[in-house]
Amino acid sequence: MNKPEPFDFRSPHGINRVEHRSRCWNKITVRHVVQHLNPGRVWHDLSSKHTTVAIVLDQTGGYCEPRLNVNRPTPRCRYDAGHTVFIPADMSIWGYSDSIKSTRDLRLHFDLDTLPKVLGEDLNYSKATAPVLMLYDERVTNCAALLAEECISSLPENRMYGESLTMALMAALFASHEASNRAVNSGLARWQLRRVLEFLEAHLTEDTGLDELAQLVGLSQSQFARAFKVSTGLPPYQWCLHNRVKRAQAMLLTGSDSLADIAIQNGFADQSHFTKTFRRVTGATPANWKRVHRS
Repeated sequence: MNKPEPFDFRSPHGINRVEHRSRCWNKITVRHVVQHLNPGRVWHDLSSKHTTVAIVLDQTGGYCEPRLNVNRPTPRCRYDAGHTVFIPADMSIWGYSDSIKSTRDLRLHFDLDTLPKVLGEDLNYSKATAPVLMLYDERVTNCAALLAEECISSLPENRMYGESLTMALMAALFASHEASNRAVNSGLARWQLRRVLEFLEAHLTEDTGLDELAQLVGLSQSQFARAFKVSTGLPPYQWCLHNRVKRAQAMLLTGSDSLADIAIQNGFADQSHFTKTFRRVTGATPANWKRVHRS
C-alpha cells in the first residue's frame, strides 16, 4: 500500500484551522478534510499537482461552492452539501464560502494513468479531462462518506474495502454509459471463478487487494468486481467478510478457543472488531450466536 501524498493546501484566505486524515488505496490519496473558517468570505485554491476530486460532505452556516474565478459566482440551483468537484492537475478552481463556520469534505488526489488500471475499458477518457464544478450524484456521495469513515477509523486499513470504495467512486464519475448499462449476466468464466475462489480460500485471513484478484483473471478492478458479484451474488469484499464469519462460526461450535483467538485466526484486528463485524453479518454477537446454536 502506498503512502498518502503530503497535503498541498494552496492560497488560503480566511481559514482558521484545517484538520485532515489520509489513507491511500489504488495509488489514490484519500483525504478527509475539516476546515474551521473565520466569519465572512473565505477561499482557497483547490488545485494540486495531481488530478483532484473533492466532495463536500457537510457544511455549517451559509454556503460554499467551487469557482473558476474567485470573484464570479457559479450558477447553481442547489445550495446544500453533497456536490462533487473534479479538477484536472494544476488547474486553479477556487473553493469559496460565505458565512460558513465549518466544512467537511473528502478529497482524492491521483495521477490520470491510475484510472485505466482501475476502470480498464469502462473508462470514458473525455470525462477524465474536462473540469466539473457542481455535480450532485448520490453514488459518489455515498462512496465518499464511507471513505471518510475509513480515513478517521482507528481500525487497521482494509485494503480490499478501500480499493473497492475508491474503484466504485471512480466508476461513478468516469465510467462510460455503456459500462454502467452493461448486461448483468456477464459473470466470470468458470476458470476465472475457480481460480479466484481457490486463491481466496487459501488467503482468506490475509489483507488481499481487489487489484490482486483482478490481475489473477486479467480484468480491471471494475470489470472484475462487477463480474464477481454476478457469479457469487456478493461483491468481493463482502464475500470475504461473510466467509471469514462462516469460518469463525465453525470454530465457535467445534472448538474451545477464546473469542480473541478466533478473531486473530480469522483475520480480524481484535475481539472488538470481530464482534462488531460478526453482529453486522449475523445479527447477533458471537457469544449469543454460540449459545443459541450449541443449544
